[in-house]
Amino acid sequence: MAHPYANVLRQRAGRLRELADTIERLRVTTLADGAGPATWATHRARLCEDMLGRNVHQLHLAADELRERAFRFRQRADELDAARGVVA
Repeated sequence: MAHPYANVLRQRAGRLRELADTIERLRVTTLADGAGPATWATHRARLCEDMLGRNVHQLHLAADELRERAFRFRQRADELDAARGVVA
């Protein structure tokens, strides 16, 4: 029988992976792709482009961190089950 907390960890891991996928599907992550060279012609526009780039990068980092946390949750769940002699 699986460790009761192992199932909770696996559910949380699944939710974190779903959230990471949702973040990476956000329209904002491809917003700059639709802009042409004339879009960023002014100084203020270039500042906005830079800020957008930084924010998108932070979103990707957050998604990576969620996936890493999900991996650790799954790993801990497997450890809990292994301690009980359950094969995952």
